[in-house]
Amino acid sequence: MRDTAGFPCPCRSQVAGLAFEVAGAFVGVGHVADLVVVGDMATDGERKVAQQIEGIARALDVMRSRRPLTSIIVGPRPVGKVLDAIAQVSRILAVEEAADPADLRDRLAILLPLNLPTPQSADRDLGSGEHLDLPDVAIATALVEASALGEDNVRMRFHDALNAILEPEPENEGGVPE
Repeated sequence: MRDTAGFPCPCRSQVAGLAFEVAGAFVGVGHVADLVVVGDMATDGERKVAQQIEGIARALDVMRSRRPLTSIIVGPRPVGKVLDAIAQVSRILAVEEAADPADLRDRLAILLPLNLPTPQSADRDLGSGEHLDLPDVAIATALVEASALGEDNVRMRFHDALNAILEPEPENEGGVPE
């Protein structure tokens, strides 16, 4: 799981000077400030995992930490009072039993950074921010300009462009299309 999550993973964690023995703990860096605690229900049992998570939550409260606490529950899914106790102090992600590393990565995907695929061709990549590389098409420029004025303006310009394309051309005096 350490390789899948991409975070350092000490099994003995300290919060507010108190040591906690957990299956794993990950501390987010940068804009991901979560403290993620792994509880192994199969090895440690429901009661011990709930006590560990509640203890860590209390230590964070004593420190007046604003760091969110997320609990990854491995093994059997907790039920009843244990689930309620953990849910009161942290967000819960139950991954149960993963068949292989790819399955585990899929189950943990909500906590992992988003990796966008590279564009298939350069002509479809418009760039980002202030440096948009728009195609030399009037509608593209009109829609980008309308986006600064809001969603309704974009919708209106798009519908106008569609109507201009789909409306039949007026016939000339001879009855022959131009």
